[in-house]
Amino acid sequence: MRGLSAVTVVIPAHNEEKNIKKLLAQTINTLKSMKVDFEIVVVDDGSEDDTFLVAKQFACKNDEIVVIKHLKREGKSMALRSGFAKAKGDVIITIDADLQYDPGEIPCLLKTLEKGYDVVTGYRDFSQYAPSKVVFSKIYNKIASATFGTRNIHDLNCGLKAFRREVVEQLLTKIVWRNGIHRYLISLCAVLGYKITEVKVSLKQRTHGRSKYGLKRFVEGISLLLILFLKVKMPNFKTCVGSRTNAFH
Repeated sequence: MRGLSAVTVVIPAHNEEKNIKKLLAQTINTLKSMKVDFEIVVVDDGSEDDTFLVAKQFACKNDEIVVIKHLKREGKSMALRSGFAKAKGDVIITIDADLQYDPGEIPCLLKTLEKGYDVVTGYRDFSQYAPSKVVFSKIYNKIASATFGTRNIHDLNCGLKAFRREVVEQLLTKIVWRNGIHRYLISLCAVLGYKITEVKVSLKQRTHGRSKYGLKRFVEGISLLLILFLKVKMPNFKTCVGSRTNAFH
């Protein structure tokens, strides 16, 4: 694809032994059909099942796959950070390991990125979620969008995203990575001045395992949003991020 010579797909995984092999096979097939150089970085975040073993066995037969293991669970944010730090591609894609997202939609994200955007995020059909989760998601998106000026983005926390390499490098150096920060990567990209858009993506029902989202995570997310809100509103914030050289703390 024009301007995109190499792609890295980062897959954070926790207790996904029944899903990871199928996801890897689908992702490899999609990337091979695109005729680009690629790698897949799986980050096993302290799984208690055989996620790491299944991924490693698959990687032994596919040189494009790298598997990283966290000895204990550190959370999705830190799993993404580990994957970002390992990624070598011009573009870094993120996709969850639970098979709710279709790797076949990766080409659409990349084609949209080529239109001049720095970040492309998926836009899920929330009707697929339980009513309680829909309410939480809508509240979160409205508050976060109002705080960070991303009102044109309907879904800030979709697991399927595409970032240009420069953006990932800035995220690695400019923000303090902590539990839950992955929910605000799109918001922080907006604060840093990157051009962001969204594309609609399909959402499948989970067939194996269980959702890791709940009221506790919603409360944690809103609490972190409050912290970020206070920091964004600090008088010296523009100085901190304006030059793209200093860290966002």
